[in-house]
Amino acid sequence: MTPPDWFLQLLGGAAILALLMMLRPFVRIRRPVVRRHPAPPLLPRTDEMEQRWRTHVQRVMRPGALHVAFNRQSVSMGDDAVEHWRLLIFDGDLPLSTLLERPIHNVLASIQGGQATWLLQVYESLEEPVHQGDTTPARPGRVRVTDVAVVAQQWSAPHLLCPDFPISRIATGTLYARYLAQQDPGEVIAAYRPESSPREEVSYTSYTYTPGAVPPEKRTMIRLPPLR
Repeated sequence: MTPPDWFLQLLGGAAILALLMMLRPFVRIRRPVVRRHPAPPLLPRTDEMEQRWRTHVQRVMRPGALHVAFNRQSVSMGDDAVEHWRLLIFDGDLPLSTLLERPIHNVLASIQGGQATWLLQVYESLEEPVHQGDTTPARPGRVRVTDVAVVAQQWSAPHLLCPDFPISRIATGTLYARYLAQQDPGEVIAAYRPESSPREEVSYTSYTYTPGAVPPEKRTMIRLPPLR
């Protein structure tokens, strides 16, 4: 008489269980290895930032580096909360037209829509404002203003309003960017009158500075794009 199927299955399971019990002494269970000395943590990103800052300081604080003071007009009410004055640092002398191509846009504000127009001027102090303590100057100073170029956010090159010259000629003056909102730069150029520049103006703003007293956070290294 043939045993029923359930009996055969039960018998097979019992045989497998007995075989496992006999093989247990010969089987070693591998346990995870615990390191006594864990791997060092990854360096925080602050280290990389500090290295970049040290490199920036080394480059912009070099003695004898060519520099030009720069300032710009604010483009909005929120933009007024940030100081825009910078000391631009260069590896060597270069034409003003080269600076006013793509490099100048590193310090100009970009507006939504990409159609900002700027009038670039050079301010040279002729007479400093007279101050009485920390109050409003009692007497304005005098500056010589020279219009040098029209720059548009959508343009890759400036339109010069005067003969090109090396930036070293700005000397102790200030390169100033006057914001013309989204005026058509072509119309600005067409309406410009060359006889209006240079001219003298009165100003309560001081345009003199001491280069050695400018901290690294107010200095910007101007790098030229590689030649194609």
